[in-house]
Amino acid sequence: MSKVRYAVLGFAVVLLVLFFCIGSDDDLLSPEHTGIVVDVNEGDNGFTFILETRDSDIRCFSSDIPMELGYYGVIGDFSKDGRIFFVEQLIYLD
Repeated sequence: MSKVRYAVLGFAVVLLVLFFCIGSDDDLLSPEHTGIVVDVNEGDNGFTFILETRDSDIRCFSSDIPMELGYYGVIGDFSKDGRIFFVEQLIYLD
């Protein structure tokens, strides 16, 4: 009987480890802004684009290239003057 108990316990541990390994961090993140990406341009250090949200258009800078007309969420901070949003995490939501 104890062999069965250890087998079940081992199987449960394997399932738990797989759950954490397979689960993406992006699924746990809550984007600050979401919208459609338009007007993607490449610069010296990354990419600028406009994120068209429900309420406004946000000019963004990211080191990752977004797909034109893709639906994304962004996490990051606005510049001191509020003109551009520096993207720390670009999350593809389509």
